[in-house]
Amino acid sequence: MSTEPTSSKEQFWQAHFIAWEASGLSQIEYCKQHDLKPSNFAYWRTRANKKRRKFMPLSPPVTSDRLVLGLPHGIRLELPAHALAELLPTVLRALRESA
Repeated sequence: MSTEPTSSKEQFWQAHFIAWEASGLSQIEYCKQHDLKPSNFAYWRTRANKKRRKFMPLSPPVTSDRLVLGLPHGIRLELPAHALAELLPTVLRALRESA
């Protein structure tokens, strides 16, 4: 069993995911060029994606007339309070489907 801390492994794989996306190569080709096992690449990519999919806590409304949602990757969504009943279910459904 490895004694390398999980955070170091996550950083290692995250760096490879960024480089892979920038390379334009298939996962298999990228793994061949970097002497990585495709099964390990897939495992850590799935694990990283699951962590990113977790919802961030809602920010309290900045003012009483809108709701501000903090989403992964620095995305901020502001919804008008008067339309929450109509918009929020649609927004949540879209977020679930994209996960």
